[in-house]
Amino acid sequence: MEQQQNLISNDLQVDHIAYVHLKESASWAKFLGIVGFVISVLIGIVGLFAGSLVSRFNRGFGDSSAGMMGAGFITVIYLVIAIVYFLVSLYVFRFGTKMKQALQATDQENFNDALSNLKGAYRIVGIITIIYTGLIAIAMVFAIGTALLRK
Repeated sequence: MEQQQNLISNDLQVDHIAYVHLKESASWAKFLGIVGFVISVLIGIVGLFAGSLVSRFNRGFGDSSAGMMGAGFITVIYLVIAIVYFLVSLYVFRFGTKMKQALQATDQENFNDALSNLKGAYRIVGIITIIYTGLIAIAMVFAIGTALLRK
């Protein structure tokens, strides 16, 4: 708490070294945001076709409602991944755009908006990491339980 108040009361400044780092970070953020947009669209398209491919593959082994549900589930998973990746890319792109504007015009509002967008991107990635870690832990518990039951 003491450290945070010291930074605010001393009017934290962006010196030349910080300016250079932020400018380069903004350029990379814009690039990663644009690439992320393209990849998320491609993931969404693949998701739409993956479901139909799975359902077509299942028809070869007999028509079953479980196969159709599996195909729909795969499509939904791909679309959710595409949406989440798009949102992360959007926050990263906005960070890059706002940071460049803030540094060019020494605009505090754009600087704050840029940092807010960076926080949003980190928040989404953090939530995904927590969910993924939880799923891995659950899978490990089931795997260990299954291994113990087979003995």
